[in-house]
Amino acid sequence: MEQHFVVGAAYLLAAVFLIACATKLRSRSGFRLFVTTTGKLTKLSEPVARWVAAGVLVCEATIALLLALPATARLGFFLAGALLSVFIGAVYRAVRGGVFAECGCFGDRSAMLSYPLLARNALLLLVALPGMIVGAGPEGFGYPHSVVAAAAGVLVAIGFVHYYDDLSTKVLLRMQRRAAAEPSRPAAPR
Repeated sequence: MEQHFVVGAAYLLAAVFLIACATKLRSRSGFRLFVTTTGKLTKLSEPVARWVAAGVLVCEATIALLLALPATARLGFFLAGALLSVFIGAVYRAVRGGVFAECGCFGDRSAMLSYPLLARNALLLLVALPGMIVGAGPEGFGYPHSVVAAAAGVLVAIGFVHYYDDLSTKVLLRMQRRAAAEPSRPAAPR
């Protein structure tokens, strides 16, 4: 059972990284946005930021491929965890430093650098952890249950990429409205 979960996690992450890579390459504006954000985050010149952004694309594509192959899935989980950790660190530094930019994570469809973006990357990192710990040996990729697990992983990834930003925005707006509607309470005496 745990192997099927790990297979689902592998394909979820593979799909997320493949979607991220493909959407950045789909249009010039998508890649340009990612290069701009990379430059803002790293404070590198535009030509150097372009090379760094291209390197991230290569990493994303490589991770997707490694996760999809049984023999290399564990390495894919470790590399996914490493890249997600770098993303978390970069976004955290940007949010704390007041950098105002879109992430460019999914090309033209991207979110602002924010705490919900940190949460998204942390959730993806949590998905990678079981694969790093347990691994997914070739036996976990056996037919037919692994096909169902892989399909479920891909479907969850598509939904996650498509709906996460909208959902987190709606939740934050609702929380903000609720906080604004509550009467302010007097401070406790000291």
